[in-house]
Amino acid sequence: MSSIITDFSQVYPYLDGSKFKDTIVVQYRGDGDVRYRCDVLVDICRGKRVLHVGCCDHLPLIKRKIDNRDWLHGLITECSEYTIGVDIDADAVREASRISGLDNMVAGDVTSAQKIDAISGRKFDIAVFGEVVEHIPNPVAFLSRFRENYGDVVDRIVITVPNAFRGGNIKGILKNVETINSDHRFFFTPYTIAKVAIDAGYAPVEVKMATFMRAGKLKSMLLRQLPLLAEDIIFIGAATPSRPH
Repeated sequence: MSSIITDFSQVYPYLDGSKFKDTIVVQYRGDGDVRYRCDVLVDICRGKRVLHVGCCDHLPLIKRKIDNRDWLHGLITECSEYTIGVDIDADAVREASRISGLDNMVAGDVTSAQKIDAISGRKFDIAVFGEVVEHIPNPVAFLSRFRENYGDVVDRIVITVPNAFRGGNIKGILKNVETINSDHRFFFTPYTIAKVAIDAGYAPVEVKMATFMRAGKLKSMLLRQLPLLAEDIIFIGAATPSRPH
């Protein structure tokens, strides 16, 4: 699957704030398959050492997703070298551990001054924030604090967030309807999630689009040409920011 952004040299000065323009236009490509987000994340995490932040999902959804083999933490655990999951919801950690039989999840706050031993005592190739950032009141502060706490043990971050341009939102506009998870605070675009990450100290490496569920043939064909209609954005960033040349 190709990325929609791989060359950040043209937009980086605007992302990091060294330049300003009130009508910047970012051109995206439509030349590759747009795949199901869990499949993309499994490929990214395969054989890697993974920290999964917000690993449990919403408590009422865990059993159904496990039964349907759509529970992301279980899928990452299966494909990775090793995975440690952390979630701020202790009840969800207990329930997810009970249902799944996995013992690689801990309850904790990655922004707390008290570091989590299960994380700080290991090295990770990737930290995955799957559908987490849109729930956070201040995502820049959240990611910045995570970097301060665990940047020395995590090489890269992978963030997935809901896409503001997704096709369902456009359909809703035509009906004067908004459909949204009641706990969400943000939609993002590829540019704005990159802006948030840079403000938090993470340099963009790659941006991909993905579907929230597996797409049929017609939708897949459409998304090859118009990837910005997909439901999800997958942002990959480096733990140590460096300006592209």
